[in-house]
Amino acid sequence: MSDYLSLFKHRNFTLMTVADAVSVLGDQIGWVALLWFAMITTGHAGTMGALALAFGLPGVLLGAVVGNILDRTSHKKILVAANLLLGAVFMTIPLLYQMYALPLPVLFVLVVIAGCLTPFTSVGWMVIVPKLVAEDSLGLANSVVETIWNGASLLGPLAGGLLIAKFGAPMAVLADGLSFWLAALCVWLIKEDRMDKARSSAGSAEGAAQPRASFLQATWHGFKVLYGLKAVWWITLGAVFINLAYGQLEVSLPLFTHNELSRSAVILGSFWTTYFISSLIGSALSGLLGKNQRTGMLMALMVIAWGFSFVPMIWFHRLWVTYVLLALAGLFFSGFPALARTAVQRLVPREYQGRVLGIRGSMIALGVPMGSYLSGTLGVWMAPSSVIGLTGFFVVFVGFGLLSVRSFRSI
Repeated sequence: MSDYLSLFKHRNFTLMTVADAVSVLGDQIGWVALLWFAMITTGHAGTMGALALAFGLPGVLLGAVVGNILDRTSHKKILVAANLLLGAVFMTIPLLYQMYALPLPVLFVLVVIAGCLTPFTSVGWMVIVPKLVAEDSLGLANSVVETIWNGASLLGPLAGGLLIAKFGAPMAVLADGLSFWLAALCVWLIKEDRMDKARSSAGSAEGAAQPRASFLQATWHGFKVLYGLKAVWWITLGAVFINLAYGQLEVSLPLFTHNELSRSAVILGSFWTTYFISSLIGSALSGLLGKNQRTGMLMALMVIAWGFSFVPMIWFHRLWVTYVLLALAGLFFSGFPALARTAVQRLVPREYQGRVLGIRGSMIALGVPMGSYLSGTLGVWMAPSSVIGLTGFFVVFVGFGLLSVRSFRSI
């Protein structure tokens, strides 16, 4: 515990943590409110799916571009600007709605703009963390970030529901916009050291002097760096497959709850709450695990354990069994993201981190929608519990595959 508390003695890290917490929590609240807002204003479920696609697709397409920009520009300036613009976008939605000037095409345009800006914050947080803490504290710092994200995933939908019930969906979306501005203020208060300022100025001058074609060349070079760092490459491929498995769970678990357990949405919500509470506990402990010298083997074992947690659902369809399995899954796997992020930040040279992390983000983002699509396709032919269990076997196979790769095992 003292190790965690020592991190918050550093002013810059504390400000970054507050900014991240406010931004992520506000984003969770705003997304719940935005989907609810779309449902009550259009009354069409397809609109909700289209909004999700409009928000998520730009992140897949722009990750490499965002990373390239982050390598050429001050990370602080990018994060401040992106949060200010995101706040303006989300506050515009309820304001236009109150003015009766928010037709569906305008809403989609605003959501696409938000989707284009979001990678600047998601990749930006990952790039800026190594600049704020010593290398031996990087694992602890990432476990704090992961705990914040899991906590926001747990509290955000609940807070969003309460705000919607009390003030309505437009006000909840407005609160999301204000949270981005508060995050921008916290980032603005972070002090850049002289080395970072000099590097940012040099990068900006170099970027301005080079022709436009060099931008694409630099992005391609970032991909070659990612592929050349075999440990980072295998971490990335593993994350793609894991997100694919998680995407199927987002579709299969509601179907399992409704079709096989004959339970309501309240039970579905309690399933996810169980998963995120155990993830919250696991991510808080992951910083201590990061001191282990066999991080690669530990991450592979986490993947294997996560997969095995879902396999029994093929045969056991009882309510209490599902709670136990989801709790175990969240606890076993929650340390993986922080450990993987720490390994990548340590292995990728600083001058390439923006590009490499941006390209990784684009690749990993493909996993969830692909998994959701495959789950829906398989669900036509087999029961949801079978889809979940077979996906568990697939994840176990991925874990053993990572364990067999020497460059991954030696991390």
